Amino acid sequence: MPTLKFTEQAVAEARAPAAGRLDLWDEELPGFGLRVSGAGRKSWQVMYRVAGRKRRLTLGRYPALSLEIARDAAEDALREAAKGRDPAAERAAMTGGALTFEAFAKAYLERHAKPNKLSWAEDARMIERDLLPAWRRRPAETVTRRDVIELLERVVRRGHPTAANRRLALVRKMYAWGLEVDLVPATPVVAVRAPAREAPRERVLGEAELVALWSAWERIGWPFGPLGKLMLLTAQRRRAVAGLRLADIGLASRIWTLPPEAVGGRGAHAVPLSSFAIEILTSLPRTDSRYVFPARGHPGRPVSGFSKAARRMAELSGVGDCRLGDLRRTAAAGMAGQGVPPHVLGAILNRGVGGGPGFAGPAESDIEATRLALEAWAERVREIVRAGVSDRAAAVP
Repeated sequence: MPTLKFTEQAVAEARAPAAGRLDLWDEELPGFGLRVSGAGRKSWQVMYRVAGRKRRLTLGRYPALSLEIARDAAEDALREAAKGRDPAAERAAMTGGALTFEAFAKAYLERHAKPNKLSWAEDARMIERDLLPAWRRRPAETVTRRDVIELLERVVRRGHPTAANRRLALVRKMYAWGLEVDLVPATPVVAVRAPAREAPRERVLGEAELVALWSAWERIGWPFGPLGKLMLLTAQRRRAVAGLRLADIGLASRIWTLPPEAVGGRGAHAVPLSSFAIEILTSLPRTDSRYVFPARGHPGRPVSGFSKAARRMAELSGVGDCRLGDLRRTAAAGMAGQGVPPHVLGAILNRGVGGGPGFAGPAESDIEATRLALEAWAERVREIVRAGVSDRAAAVP
């Protein structure tokens, strides 16, 4: 059997013989192969033995299924076979391209969500929490409309109808992408309605609430305390602040440059840093991570665990119905109240024309205008916090 060190280039250049078909096998992972048909179609395969019988499992077609994803799927199948199970029988995989939902989900995350979505980590969390337990080993193309509805009903029964809406949106996006790249033949979400009706959130925090939250952040400490403060001062999204990297901060220019992948691939976004924001950044502990807020035990990833942090924030502050996303809205409302024009707000929030209610205007504004707006807002926050602390101190007998 011909073997080959599988690389993206080697796989792309593989050609079938003049007659028949060609099976190539990976030098690094025995049992993992690539079949090239006489017509030039390429499909990934795994060969293994169960109870002394040779079995073959087709994973999917190349290039729709990348080498990296196919190798991961092959390793999973070989592990199952080593335990005495038959992956082909268990997964009901069909030759010609069927792949498990787990492999499909991994392909979606790596090839679409991570390069294009700010919220890819949330997609990964929903997949791990609900979608994989329901459909992990099933061929992705066998998930039905009834299966989707039952999954949504289970989430609603847990008391989270809005979360069920998010799962439906994710499944819809995954299968729409799968159709585009020819990984699945159809989508199971046709005519599936969202379980809950949602109204746009309009929560803006008052001054007393900001004082209470700031006090809570002081008690919480690093990383979520300063992270919350920076969200309020910069008016940037939670994911952007959590993913803040040292290399993106220009302390001399006092500009934080968000890379395109941090803002949805629309080009880099420059955020002037106020004096107050610089004070907070320079007071933070230094680590070996490239992230300002690295995940605990995983310095190569940004911090996570926001739900727990939000509960702790609410508990210590006494501020009810508060989400981290409200900080960005509060900052925008505060700057608007200080007379910042809509097009400057749009530049700070990285919103183009028609980007949201009250924020119509040019996509970019003069950097000095955004700097002045953020500096004035930061000083207003400083005044609010100082006055609130003084009032609390005076109230203590």
